[in-house]
Amino acid sequence: MSRTFFLIGIIIFLVVGFSSIFIIDETEQAVVTQFGKPVGGAITDAGIHFKTPLIQTVIKFDKRILEWDGSANEIPTKDNKYIFIDTFARWSISNPLQFYKSARNEMLAQSRLDDIIDGAVRDEISNRFMSEIVRSTDREMGVYDSDIEGGSDEVIKEGARKSIIESILLSVESKLNELNIGISIVDFQIKRMSYN
Repeated sequence: MSRTFFLIGIIIFLVVGFSSIFIIDETEQAVVTQFGKPVGGAITDAGIHFKTPLIQTVIKFDKRILEWDGSANEIPTKDNKYIFIDTFARWSISNPLQFYKSARNEMLAQSRLDDIIDGAVRDEISNRFMSEIVRSTDREMGVYDSDIEGGSDEVIKEGARKSIIESILLSVESKLNELNIGISIVDFQIKRMSYN
């Protein structure tokens, strides 16, 4: 009888012991929650960590750079022409604790990024002329803003897509900082551009 209690005690000890240990690898970061609420700070260091068994839960997030792939949108330009733009971006979870509080998971974060990045692209493209968007250099052309109805005599000089991309990137970074959802944008690029 005492041997049975001893075996049961060892089993309970092992179950409790193993459920109090969790491992984070180099590609992960984690938040420990207790009854759904975060406890302590984010865990970003790889290795063996401890939690209260049966009460606390570990939620792991990817530490690597993640992919966002936008859908192609038809956007009007400043000179009332339409352009199809297909974009992609790279992002990462910079603050796991804030990310858990505001986005909870990568699927919801992707949805938030859809709104933020698509909005930034639409704003940037609708404030530019078609000739600026499709050019890949800053070489000055003999095109004047006045050639477009209601325009001024200002020469359209800037046409590098690089400046458009940088402007969109800054706009997205600013919005993410304002919303404070624990995400940072790593890169943004225009994958494909087509127009009539």
